[in-house]
Amino acid sequence: MDFLVTLIGNAVVDPIFRERFLNNPIDTADEYGFRFTKSDFEIMTTMFVGLTQTEKNDLEQKFNVLQNLLLKKIIGLQPQKVCHPPCALSIYPPPEPHEIREEWVKAAA
Repeated sequence: MDFLVTLIGNAVVDPIFRERFLNNPIDTADEYGFRFTKSDFEIMTTMFVGLTQTEKNDLEQKFNVLQNLLLKKIIGLQPQKVCHPPCALSIYPPPEPHEIREEWVKAAA
């Protein structure tokens, strides 16, 4: 269950990952190197595979609300370290394919 929680947490604090994940959960999880138990994989596919556009939009909105709340709290605790998405709380993208990491580095700059 830890990997599923990490995956959902990463979707909250990294909008690039979130978009990729909501559009293609299995490939995105594979590209980022997540390893699931059989149960976690079943839960992930049940929850996120085959979403309608309305469901994706709804999840995107809810993830964004949670992201903004978390970042507001973090910035409130550490005003000298502003964190904007994708922030240091998210998983650093894998080296392959290169465009995933390049997209994240450009957005974090």
